[in-house]
Amino acid sequence: MLDPVGKVLAMCGVLVLALSITPTGGFIDPDDGWWVTQWTWIQRTLRQGPQATPVTINPLLLYLGMALSIGGIALRPSGSSTPYVNAPRQKEHSMNIFIGNLAFTTTEDDLRQLFATYGHVARVQILQDRATGRSRGFGFVEMPDASEGQAALASLHGTTLGGRALIVDEARLRADREGPRRTRG
Repeated sequence: MLDPVGKVLAMCGVLVLALSITPTGGFIDPDDGWWVTQWTWIQRTLRQGPQATPVTINPLLLYLGMALSIGGIALRPSGSSTPYVNAPRQKEHSMNIFIGNLAFTTTEDDLRQLFATYGHVARVQILQDRATGRSRGFGFVEMPDASEGQAALASLHGTTLGGRALIVDEARLRADREGPRRTRG
């Protein structure tokens, strides 16, 4: 609910910031409306290049615009880094799937094609050994729709790919796994 309110407040703040700048100088026609004067000033400023165009800044409107913009951005969800872009919220409803027991010849395209029959695949990653560059035998698939991910998980666990029975499970964060992590050395 706060997301749309935050967007509106931030956009109003930007508009008020633009309104706080008033052009001054000889090209202002008193018979023109305010919008025509602003538009003419913007056009001339953009064409002039490095020359400074004289302006007057209304401090009340400037501070009001800053407050609205900052307040609107503050009302946005913490995970949203771009306040004006309607990016899909993949992380809230997406599913990250672990695929184990992969044949070393399996490619990311093979996995993408296998999972694409159950829905949209956002990302595929097969982990590789740093020293040899060879597959480590497991990977991850991210599907934006959790219900499609559940269907793929249920259908593909135990199926054969490249002569090996796949282990398909929902991926867990490292903190959620049991036991200590092995150290290399």
